[in-house]
Amino acid sequence: MKFSNIKKSLVVGAAMAGASLSANAGVVATSYLDVQSFGIIAFYDEAMTNPVRQEDLANFIVVSSGTRSSSTSATFNGNGLAPDPVFAPDTTGVGTADGTFVCTGPSCGAIGVSNNSLVGDFLTADSIHDDSITNGYSYGVADAIVSGSALVDPTVPASGMTYAAASLSGNGVAGGNSDISDALTTFVEFAVQGVTELYLAFTTDYSLVVKTDVTPDVDADPSQVANATASGIFSVGLGTDNSNFNGGALAYDFGGGFVDISNRPLFTENLVTESDDTTGSDTGVSESNGSVQSGFFRIGAGDYQVSITQESSARVSLVSAPGTLAIAGLGLLGLAAVRRRKS
Repeated sequence: MKFSNIKKSLVVGAAMAGASLSANAGVVATSYLDVQSFGIIAFYDEAMTNPVRQEDLANFIVVSSGTRSSSTSATFNGNGLAPDPVFAPDTTGVGTADGTFVCTGPSCGAIGVSNNSLVGDFLTADSIHDDSITNGYSYGVADAIVSGSALVDPTVPASGMTYAAASLSGNGVAGGNSDISDALTTFVEFAVQGVTELYLAFTTDYSLVVKTDVTPDVDADPSQVANATASGIFSVGLGTDNSNFNGGALAYDFGGGFVDISNRPLFTENLVTESDDTTGSDTGVSESNGSVQSGFFRIGAGDYQVSITQESSARVSLVSAPGTLAIAGLGLLGLAAVRRRKS
């Protein structure tokens, strides 16, 4: 084969590689977690036959201090907004922490999301995910808000929403992150009715969208590599607080009876944990009426610390495969050789 023919082949290869890079492709990841009813159930007895009324729980559980915050961030192809923590206006953990709505990328106006607009709106969060693939949206977005406190006022369940999503219709990287954090110190008093201990668990009702998708073009096109991850988590931690030398006795039922955990660090239980990615896990989920309950704790009089966290994260990338870049590079070398010969 003549050298000129080789050069022509390289040029054709470069043109083919360029066509592959411009193929219609997209990838999207969404994590939406809307907790609209977080509360406590409690019993006076280990047999759990004598429930504590919600209005009576406030006689036993006193929140002495606490902090609450929410944080949001989003990025798109290296441009984005830094995490923006927002703290509640008081120290009892009951104030509203409203994370700043952030969105970056060319499709922010098209998806129609604004600050707190998705609270209680599971269907819209789900449809935005599907529309992103259909319409070729590109964005990184996050939002968060938390209010109420089941510990401060057991008759009023707490609520919180985290939303993070990212989408690409061409080569690049995008992401979003949204989180909520409650850190409370509680003092449990049992002066009423001669109570010496309580048996309690945490409950929550929620809506959830955690899933990732790619267009068929990406799946069938070896010249592009798509990656996406999405996760949503809601956890509750309870531990003895000895900072004032008045830590209460704490035990947890692991399934075979109550085991003392007073000397352990904060014991954390995930009430909601979902994740999905594009590497084959295929565990994406859309759930509009989720409900879950933690295991039971046994608490005595004294000080305790409580941690409640919620987080949504989404990351996507769509890049050229190394082999494609190599072909394109060879094509460019061929073009350069043609130019040198002509000159």
